[in-house]
Amino acid sequence: MASNRMMQAIGALERAVSRLEQDVEGLASARPGSATNPGLDPAAARAALRSLDELIADVKGQAHG
Repeated sequence: MASNRMMQAIGALERAVSRLEQDVEGLASARPGSATNPGLDPAAARAALRSLDELIADVKGQAHG
């Protein structure tokens, strides 16, 4: 069984990733070339966040198993 601290840390990571996903969506919807998103690659950012989501899910699975 995972410790309470570990589960709290996993929850904090999930919340942080969720906020980052919202930030990416906001930046991606801003005008292309604007000062708020220089060089932002929304597809790459989403892929990186999906990868983090998968990693968190794996850690949670190992913590419960």
